[in-house]
Amino acid sequence: MMILPLRILMLSLALCFPILCIQTHADELSLHTADGTDLNVQRYSAQGDYVLLWIAAGNGLDQREIQFAKDLAGKSIEVWQIDFADALFQPHGNQLLRDLNADYVADLITTAHAQTGKHVLLAAHAYGAIPVINGIHRWQSRRPVSAYVTGALLFTPELYTGPPELGKDPEFIAATYATRVPLFIYQDAKHHTNWQLPRLLRILESNAAPVYVKSLPGVTGLFYASDDSAATAAALFNLPTEIHRHIKLLAHYSTPLAALPISRNPAHANTKLDSKLVAFSGNPDPPKLALHDINNKAYLRNDYRGKVTIVNFWATWCPPCVEEIPSLNRLRSQMHSEKFELISINYSEEPARIRHFLQQVHVEFPVLLDPGGHTATQWRVYVFPSTFVI
Repeated sequence: MMILPLRILMLSLALCFPILCIQTHADELSLHTADGTDLNVQRYSAQGDYVLLWIAAGNGLDQREIQFAKDLAGKSIEVWQIDFADALFQPHGNQLLRDLNADYVADLITTAHAQTGKHVLLAAHAYGAIPVINGIHRWQSRRPVSAYVTGALLFTPELYTGPPELGKDPEFIAATYATRVPLFIYQDAKHHTNWQLPRLLRILESNAAPVYVKSLPGVTGLFYASDDSAATAAALFNLPTEIHRHIKLLAHYSTPLAALPISRNPAHANTKLDSKLVAFSGNPDPPKLALHDINNKAYLRNDYRGKVTIVNFWATWCPPCVEEIPSLNRLRSQMHSEKFELISINYSEEPARIRHFLQQVHVEFPVLLDPGGHTATQWRVYVFPSTFVI
């Protein structure tokens, strides 16, 4: 048996070339699963050798994902899109994707190949990667007779059992440890989970999975409408053309037809975020801070003794972060005569965007900048807002 090394291909953004835009309309398919469930799928037909199954993340299909499907169909890659929350009449959310019956995805894989005769790719972003990985593993466990699954395209995958306690690493779902399908990972370089990518790659390497990685510099969320940066627009523009080349990389390998046994049972994560003060269970020594504020004034803090300090990580695109600003204003006002300090750290946004935000929202405390999210990574911040009381 050939042991395939982990392949990390750090690719720079390609030059922009005009994309041939074809008006493509979706047809709705009604598919029957083995247990009798009907699933509605949006199909963007195209000539070519591949059909791509796109599984929506927890918040459903975004307009960018729909446009992406149309662009791929214009590049001769057929796309089937499914939002399992809508298909199963369930509320949207990441927990649905964690709990989803993997047989549904395995049935989709089988049906897509049977109806089109094409090689099958799976794709998703964020928590949509969970049913992709679980579904391919279930398909392998059925011992198919031919390797018509070429691999999977994962965009900043979040293969976690749930949000971890502050200061701790999240747990990966069990199937992550039994995955050896060829993968191409597109990683948003400014995404707040970027610091978990090395852990994921080490796990996949232990499975001898062929994995390619492309970092997307300057991108926070490729398929999130709130990320309107020039880098994100360029990445979206080039992506349909690039995917043809990246599929060829995956096609060099043959997806194993037998599933690895799932022997790991990750601890069940608390899927509810903390809304009250809880004891911190990570490293009790807070990292030092050496940042600049929105006015380019240097700020250094390496000793937290002698006062109560609140360190709050936030972003303008985070609605709960914005909602809590008035309460932070009140807290700082009420504690002005005490040994108290409020440190507000914006996660990886451009100064111009923050200044525009501060013109719209009244903020009474200094705002420090965290370019690239390096400070948030040191503090092991996983969700926003995250607030530490020292």
